[in-house]
Amino acid sequence: MGAYKSTARAIGILFIIASAAAIIGGTLALPATEPGFLSEAAGSEGRVVIGLILEMVLAIAVFGMAALFFPVLKKQDEGLALGYLGTRTLESVLIAAGTISAALMLTLSKGFGPAGTAAGVEPVAEVLLAAREWTYWFGPMAVFSVSALILNWLLYRSRVVPTWISIWGFIGGILLLTSAILEMFGNALGWWQAVFTVPIGVNEMVLAIWLIVKGFDMRTLETERSIDRPLVEV
Repeated sequence: MGAYKSTARAIGILFIIASAAAIIGGTLALPATEPGFLSEAAGSEGRVVIGLILEMVLAIAVFGMAALFFPVLKKQDEGLALGYLGTRTLESVLIAAGTISAALMLTLSKGFGPAGTAAGVEPVAEVLLAAREWTYWFGPMAVFSVSALILNWLLYRSRVVPTWISIWGFIGGILLLTSAILEMFGNALGWWQAVFTVPIGVNEMVLAIWLIVKGFDMRTLETERSIDRPLVEV
């Protein structure tokens, strides 16, 4: 049980690191990831680079928590546990791809100059900006939403955390996936975006704190395994 307690704490810490890196990193990288970055990003190079480093920390944290979750989740359903590991790995790759796109955007802005004299820069900039947006919609939005659905379904079935946390997380995953689909089809959500995204964000922090303080309740899984085990082994 002690090993699972340490695993739970590590996952909780990674959840917090990932959330902080996503918020702070995304904010710092804004000058190189929005329309108009060609004339603005070069003057904010230090800030943007720090933001992109934090985004890479986010990618590593995402994969790390999935790898740590796997031994626990596979006790309930190994196939779905592999699905969770796979989706979070894909999310991590897409986050890294978006970060690289932003880094290329920053490099491109350096050659643009204050007067905007670099020929042929604008079309390349538009492609990089689009790549950044699509990797965001697919990675931290759509793919993450699917991983949240898998995770919270497994947490609900295994009862290793309170059911209200997993139900909350499952609903939050559905809302975020809905938001991702709407945005990919060009629907601007405005302030409604908070309605779709805040529930899963707060849920992750509650889950993180629970794992750090309480850990996994592995007794539920052990009880199920003892019930399933035959009384007489042949």
